[in-house]
Parts: sequence; C-alpha cells; structure tokens
Amino acid sequence: MSRRSNRIAAAILVPSTPIGITAIPAAAAVTATAIKTTKTNKTGRAASKTTDDKENNDDNSEDLSTEAAPKKKRKTASKEPESPLQGDGKTRCIWADNPRYPLLQAYHDEEWNHPAGFNHTNRYLFELLILEGAQAGLSWSTVLHKREAYREAYHQFDYHRIATTYKSPADNDRLLQTNIVKNKLKVQASMVNAKAFCELLEELYPDQTGLDDENGFWMFLQEYKKKKKASKRGEDKDPIEYLTRSEESDRLSEDLKKRGFKFVGSTIMYAYLQAAGIEQDGIQHTTGCFRSHKK
Repeated sequence: MSRRSNRIAAAILVPSTPIGITAIPAAAAVTATAIKTTKTNKTGRAASKTTDDKENNDDNSEDLSTEAAPKKKRKTASKEPESPLQGDGKTRCIWADNPRYPLLQAYHDEEWNHPAGFNHTNRYLFELLILEGAQAGLSWSTVLHKREAYREAYHQFDYHRIATTYKSPADNDRLLQTNIVKNKLKVQASMVNAKAFCELLEELYPDQTGLDDENGFWMFLQEYKKKKKASKRGEDKDPIEYLTRSEESDRLSEDLKKRGFKFVGSTIMYAYLQAAGIEQDGIQHTTGCFRSHKK
C-alpha cells in the first residue's frame, strides 16, 4: 500500500500536500523538528512524490497529469498544542500511524507485508496488482476507500471475466462511471493486465489458473525474492536508508512489461512485492512497529 512500497517523504505528514504511492498524511499540527526527523526515518511503504512522478513516466504513454490526489483544507495551527489523537496504543509504521485513517491502519495491521504472505490466491494477487497501479500519483488511503467500488466494478477481481468482457472503449467508459479512480489510462491498463495475467497463468501454471488457486502467480513471484547474501562478521544487517526499488523489482517490472502488462514500473513493483510479502532489501515494518518481524 502509497506507489507503495517503500516510498516515504516528509510530505506525507502534511494533509494539504498531494502525495504519492503510499504517502499518508499524519496529524495536521506537527513541528518543524518532527518533519525534519521524519525525512530521515526508515519506513516501510511510502516515498517522495518526485519518485512517484518519475515512476509514473516509466511507460512513455502512461501520463498521469490529469490525476491528482484530493485536495484537503489546511488547518490553521492553534497557539496551544493540540491534544494527541486517541488511538489503540499500538506503535505502527509512520505511514499507518494516524488513527484518522482506520482503513489504512486495518490494511497495515492485517494485510501488508506479512513474512509468509497474507493471501496467496491468484484473485488477491491480481487485486493487489490493479490497486497498486491505480494508486500511482494518489494516496494509498484514497485507493483503500475505493476498494469496495473496485471489487463491485471488477466482479470481485475475476480476471477471466474482465479479460473476456472488457475489450472496447465503451467498456472503459462504463467502468469510468463507477466510483473507481477515474483515469482512462489506468482503467485501460487494468483490462490489458487481466488478459496478460490469464496468459501468464495459462503458459506457466496451466493447472493453477483458478481464482482461488494458490500456486499460480504466488509461485511466479517467488523468483523475485531478494537474493540472500552472506553478511560479514560485525556487519550491520539493516540498510542505511529505505529503498524505492531493487534489483528484483527491476527484473519483475521488465518481465511483466515484456508480457504486455501496464503500470508495472520498478517502484510500483517494489511496493507490490513488499505488500504481497515477498522479501526485498530495504525496511519492511519499521523497527518498533508492533508488526515488525525483524529481531
């Protein structure tokens, strides 16, 4: 989840600032010191808007200039410090640490970056692929609020049905009348990706093409786990800074593009791999997050 994977910047803390991939606004009143500290924090999901803009242009035709995150009114800072928001007492990754975004917190707590993967089914992994593409240039919170609309419009992410029934500009326009992200290129990409997804499964996993099969696309993603490297004695195993792409996400992006997929740039794929639970170099859940599996 805002593309999503490790894309974080100080801008995510300012509600009035358009944010990218998984950048999520935090409380409105933050001090300059807090903002400066956040810029250097290693976190698990968001990145800078600059990275997103570059990523969105990975495919020459994928221009997102017409897409912008919903504007929010900037609150005037009061003279007296605001009372902290009441949460559940759990410490989360910074992009999901604001109780004003319960859907985001639930996604972080229940789905995002499980070491063994939250859900291995083809249907879920296709859903995540479409939502990650839809989120380019927007906040992940915005996409989560539209998730049910996507499930209804896309027949619970039945890629077989999408590939066989959504083929024309009229189909594209019909989808744009629903409450999904209203971007023609993203909608067109989702139809193209459904067809490419079916073809990939039929070619590589012909006995695992069903919506609820768990050894299809999940097995395909195993080829893009980070390579294990023997660490030197005394070497710090934690990365120096958070990443927004990796050698594995580069390969996945290139391989999917060759198969005809759209909106699958490396930064998007890095976020996708992390969200799905495919281990990558870079911070996963922030140290201190109650879901961190780093010891």
